[in-house]
Parts: sequence; C-alpha cells; structure tokens
Amino acid sequence: MSVSGLEGREISIRTFGSLELHSQDAIFEIPSGTKLRSVWAALVIDPGSTVSMETVAEIVWGAKQPKRSRESVHVYISQLRAFLDSCGEFPGLIETRSGGYRLAVDKLDVDWCAFDEAMKTARPKARAGDLDGAWKDFESALALYRGPFLSGLSDSPQLEAAVNEMNELYLACLEQRNEVMLARGDVAPLIRELLKLTRQFPVRETMHRQLMRALYLSERQIEALEVYNRLRHTLQGDYGVEPGRQVRNVHQSILERDCDAIREMIFV
Repeated sequence: MSVSGLEGREISIRTFGSLELHSQDAIFEIPSGTKLRSVWAALVIDPGSTVSMETVAEIVWGAKQPKRSRESVHVYISQLRAFLDSCGEFPGLIETRSGGYRLAVDKLDVDWCAFDEAMKTARPKARAGDLDGAWKDFESALALYRGPFLSGLSDSPQLEAAVNEMNELYLACLEQRNEVMLARGDVAPLIRELLKLTRQFPVRETMHRQLMRALYLSERQIEALEVYNRLRHTLQGDYGVEPGRQVRNVHQSILERDCDAIREMIFV
C-alpha cells in the first residue's frame, strides 16, 4: 500500500517481510546489522511520534544496555540517515526532537499501520452485515502482509512483544475474514485455504472450527467430523485437554444437522 508521503512523494515503509522503503521509482532495503535495524524498528513501530532516547535504547538492548548506549544510538541514527541520503528519495525522514527522534511520515505510509486501520474498518462493517465491504477491507489488510513482522528482530522484550502482538493480529485478521467468507457462502476457496492453515497451525481451534463448518456446508459431513477428531486427538495427546466449547458446539451441530447454527457468523 502506498499513500501520499513525505513532501508529496509516494512512499511506503514495509515492516512485513523485508524491512524496506518504497518510493515511486525504487525499493530500498534497510542495511543489515541487527542493532541498526532495531533502531529503525524503534522508530517504525511508533511512526509520527517522538521516540525518546531511553525508549530506543530499551528496544535495542533491553535490560542489558551498554554504558554508552546513548552515544551508540546517535551512531546508528547517523548511519540510517546516511543510508537515507544515499537513496536520494527520503530527505528529512528521521527528525531530531527534544530527547529523541521521530520518523516523519503519516502513519498510513507504514504497512503495519495501514493493516491495522483496514482491520478496524472491516470489523464494524461485518457486525453491521456489510459482508462485501468487510471482505474487501480484510483482503486489503491481508494483501499488505508479505512475511513475518520485523523479521529477525526480537532480541529485546519490547520487540518480542511487538512481534507477538502483530502475529496475533494477522491470525485474527485471517480468522475474521474467514467468518465473513462463510457468511457470504464462499466455502470452496475457503476450504482450500483452511486445509493449509490447519496444517500450519495444528492447535488453532478457530481455524479448525471454520474448516468443519465449511466442509459441512459443502456436504462433506464425514470430513468435517474427521477434522474434529484429529484436533481432539492432537489436543488430548499433546496437552491433555479437550477442544473448547465453540468447537464442541459446532461438532454437535454437525451431528444434529443444524445448518442455521453452523452458518451463524461467530465474530468478535
């Protein structure tokens, strides 16, 4: 996604997959080096706001900060500015502010912010019954996801927390989009995707529940029950627990052939 950015240029900042900056004409990857990229991450997870020196140091080193961490932050900022100058596309992107630094962009120039905004737009549409509008917004969000958030950067508790939060938001977006697809009756393409997702996330109960419902609505009742049995076997064998209430309710609805209950959108 690219929206109007610095000085009227079209720019976007990528945090999913490779750490990149995109202009109208070129793509630039943030230079390698974990600490340098962590300083960039400290700015990009709070774009448009002043990030204090203390916060940057905390994000980069956690509790194990070197004695001269402030000086090190200055050095990394200088290196990032030199890189941006060499690109010739992003003058003044990193601003010095009192006690810290600011990434001078509109939040929607940053892919994770645009992702979050699209989700916030989609949810009320789904609740209001605007399934087509919600589906488009969820798809717009998912199109921004090109790989793991801040890939390779989770050395400090703050970065790890940010990565975990975004990973969970991505999975929630998938699951909520799936609910909309079920309500729209788009079960054939959804089954193909859910078969992959349930293999990738073998204990993600929401995805298994959605696959059970999609299979049943496609007149594949036995396969739907097999999904439940596999999930139950995995949960019992690996964790000693039963599937949750919502999964059990879908299983019971399948046994009772209660199509209305299976079609009902489960949305939070």
